[in-house]
Amino acid sequence: RVELYDVEYDVKLRRRTELEHELRGAIDRDELHLQYQPVVMLPDVRPVGAEALLRWQHPRLGKVGPDEFIPVAEECGMINRLGAWVLHQACHQLSRWLAEGHDVWVSVNVSPRELHASCYVEQVKDALRAHRVPPQRLVLEVTEHAVSHDVEELIRRLGDLRQTGVRIALDDFGAGYSSLGQLLRLPIDILKIDHSLVVKEMVRVVVELGHQFGLEVIAEGIGDQRQMAMVVEAGCKLGQGYLSGWPV
Repeated sequence: RVELYDVEYDVKLRRRTELEHELRGAIDRDELHLQYQPVVMLPDVRPVGAEALLRWQHPRLGKVGPDEFIPVAEECGMINRLGAWVLHQACHQLSRWLAEGHDVWVSVNVSPRELHASCYVEQVKDALRAHRVPPQRLVLEVTEHAVSHDVEELIRRLGDLRQTGVRIALDDFGAGYSSLGQLLRLPIDILKIDHSLVVKEMVRVVVELGHQFGLEVIAEGIGDQRQMAMVVEAGCKLGQGYLSGWPV
């Protein structure tokens, strides 16, 4: 058992070391790209926005999933550089869509490490200016996991970001971290219901809760017609999932 554990640990350690080494040059080698998953208005399934999702295609390792490389980036201190790259790429794409006459917004995921960096608000302002994007067209998504850290500091950081005019979304709501008391205090504009709540048919409760707090509500992970019908019946006006569009 000990030998088996040592072998498994050694394999995982070598994989992580290799990912960290290769990730450091991924931007310069043009291995990263963004895919966009549409957010649609319900029930007519009209695209109104998109979530930018980071993807890594390595010439030798193949596709490396974000669930694997994002934690590595956070641990080795690369998440801020990756986040800045994603922000500029997403704003560039958004500016093109707006110039073509599309009435849409784009959301970008932000890690707690990025939020707590003193320069992050200025990075957001710079990206908006550089690509001439109206601030309200950019949505910054923070997960419930971020709320489990320093809540007071998070409230200050999100407040500073909202003063730039961007909107804030709380992602994965219902995954088990934030309380209703914290939800009332967080300076957010959009509540994204975790896909697990859509499956458990608790979506009506969360939709009503979000609307009472004056928030827009997006149901995530809509994968079939039954879930779509449940979300629409619950009064949710926005949805996201494979049924209405894969990341492309």
